[in-house]
Amino acid sequence: MDVKLDSLIPFDKIKSDTDSVFNIVEKNGKVVLLKENQPVYIILKYNEDTDMAQQEASVKAVNHTLHEAMKIVLQEAESNTMHAAALADEIFNRKLYLQKNGGKAQYSQIRARCGHYPDLFEALPGNVIKLKVDI
Repeated sequence: MDVKLDSLIPFDKIKSDTDSVFNIVEKNGKVVLLKENQPVYIILKYNEDTDMAQQEASVKAVNHTLHEAMKIVLQEAESNTMHAAALADEIFNRKLYLQKNGGKAQYSQIRARCGHYPDLFEALPGNVIKLKVDI
């Protein structure tokens, strides 16, 4: 089961704007409530044609830290390098990491993460990020 990006909702929104959350459930069939960038609850619209256990088992969770997501994408990139903005876009498109509000990590966060993990990443000129690979 695919989870649309607009179905990833911060947990606090269920308290502050219940109607909009259930409108998204009606529209998409489900929402995933995120707490501290981790899925904690799934609200599904009941479907008689689909077994509930099958629906629950097929939900793919977002469960990577930003540096783990960066590593996953850069391992598959040509020369293990990407521009920080393109890397942020790819991480978001693949739903590997989302901010607590359900949004995309900014390229500046990607760039800053290189400084926190100098053993994994190198920031090259032009905001290009390189994964350090052991040969």
